[in-house]
Amino acid sequence: MRATIGLALAALLASSAQSAAAATPEHLVLSPFPGGWKQITNKAGAQGFIHEQVPGNHAATDYSDIVTDQGFVANRGADPADFLRNIFANVGAACIGAKVNGPTSKIEGGYRVAYGQVRCGMQRGQAFGVHIFYKAISGDAALYYVSRSTQVPASADGDLLAFPKSQAAQAAALMRTEAATDQWLVNKVYLCGGRSTDPRCR
Repeated sequence: MRATIGLALAALLASSAQSAAAATPEHLVLSPFPGGWKQITNKAGAQGFIHEQVPGNHAATDYSDIVTDQGFVANRGADPADFLRNIFANVGAACIGAKVNGPTSKIEGGYRVAYGQVRCGMQRGQAFGVHIFYKAISGDAALYYVSRSTQVPASADGDLLAFPKSQAAQAAALMRTEAATDQWLVNKVYLCGGRSTDPRCR
């Protein structure tokens, strides 16, 4: 009899836990990027939200590196790869020598996600290029979009970035940063609550 009661109790607790998880609103998890960052934008409304972070030693109005996360309520359920394609289609208007990688589609935690990168040789009107890494997640409450944009030396071709010999250390640092960004987007940016099945939410 005790074993039967124990099994019934375990099933009840499991059911309660699942109900509690389902009742938790869907939300974007964005673990802090290593290195000490500060938030410079925090806006939210009925149509979504936008947050922006820059390195702690950068001024809020003068920075060369920025992480942005946004939620678009009107785009909930949309294909995240199509969302990134629309962004990539407009890159040429802002960049010279732009090269695009992706989007690459996956399923994470039961949700559709897409990854991509843009390597802008030179931002129009500026003396630098920009490398941008993206992740988009199609949620039931919103479409979530996270990017990291880093300024790089200007070049005619976004795939042929060249550093002077005197800046070899900066080149190596950029490679480490971009590898870390890839891993951060995959491992530290995801959805919890709602119908998420992501084990990182437990």
